[in-house]
Amino acid sequence: MFKTSKQALSGTLKMQDFSSYPLLVAIETDATRYHGVSPSRPRLLAKTDADQLLAHVSADLATLFPGSDRCSLVGPGALFDQTQLLRPAYPIFKCLESSLQQSGKGYGSRLLSIGARENVMPRVELQPEADIPLGILQVLPLVLRGPAADVAELGQEMERCFLERGQLSPQSAQWLEAAFGIRINHARFMTLTDLRAMFNLQLEHFGFLPLWQLIDAALEQSTGELEVQSDTGPLFRWRNGAVHIEYQTFDYWAQQGPGKTTDPSRGKLAGGYADWTRQLRQYLATLRAHAVEVVFHQSDQPELTMPGQYFVEQSSYSPQDSDASVTEHSFAELGTVCISHAHAGKLEHYYPLAPQGINEIHTAIRKNGLAEGTVAFPGSILYDERSRGLMAESVRGQIWH
Repeated sequence: MFKTSKQALSGTLKMQDFSSYPLLVAIETDATRYHGVSPSRPRLLAKTDADQLLAHVSADLATLFPGSDRCSLVGPGALFDQTQLLRPAYPIFKCLESSLQQSGKGYGSRLLSIGARENVMPRVELQPEADIPLGILQVLPLVLRGPAADVAELGQEMERCFLERGQLSPQSAQWLEAAFGIRINHARFMTLTDLRAMFNLQLEHFGFLPLWQLIDAALEQSTGELEVQSDTGPLFRWRNGAVHIEYQTFDYWAQQGPGKTTDPSRGKLAGGYADWTRQLRQYLATLRAHAVEVVFHQSDQPELTMPGQYFVEQSSYSPQDSDASVTEHSFAELGTVCISHAHAGKLEHYYPLAPQGINEIHTAIRKNGLAEGTVAFPGSILYDERSRGLMAESVRGQIWH
């Protein structure tokens, strides 16, 4: 059911008669200490502690699979969220592999630990990203390298046995808990295939199984094409190494897209477009966290891409003198969905394509004289029921700040 990358999983990166195999230690920990008033993320280990870490892990691995002591093992003194591991081409594992080869310790039975200096890892690929919200699963990546025949046999054994008998020894788990400053509820060896399968099940549990198809294609660096339809959001297409999306503005969605048959009364169009936007943002957040490239296209002209952090749509609505200069359309937990700007006798709609797009929109609007206008916050997506298009808020002499 779960494919494995030939380059990353099946005796990869061969040189002469040696090959490498990625594996990991998955640690179920207490995520509550990573957030709140006094968050405490897992520590980075300096070289001495990283040496001890690898000694503990390699000893446990040799107990489970005696043949592993004929191979080299490389690992960092750092824990990662699975998001950072599951990225196209597996950059963390590739970095570990190259570090082992560059050290000259790629042959024979050697241990190579990579520690931090002044809380910074020596390779940017091995630096845990601080802006990733950490969950209960923390992962220690490892690469095993040795004679191709031995590694192939060990890899097959690990695929069969890790989930059944891959638990870390109590002594090693206790040492990791103290060294990283975390609480360990469970720690076990896994293969990359195991981690991918678990992530698949997580997405399926939360109703995002189509999202796995896109991430799987990105991880495999698939050269084929794939179409995925989310429940209420847009159609996603995988091709040419990226996910392509035809972005629908409110006007397009309500007039020509899925919302064209929706009853416009009582704010139903606002709720429907909010659902579309919500699912789009959920997919985008996950795809971008996994470093999957996303390309937006205009729905009315699919051959045109939408570069940058926001998109501007010219409206057919003619603003009135009583209309606010700026109307910020929002919806519940989504926050800002669109910002309409009335100026020079026309109305423009600014849509953020990424979180940072909001700031860029504000900057762009200020250049058009925002300081002299009024700003309205209707608290919903404001539209005209007859035209099924966004409109500006009529302030009738009252100013919103």
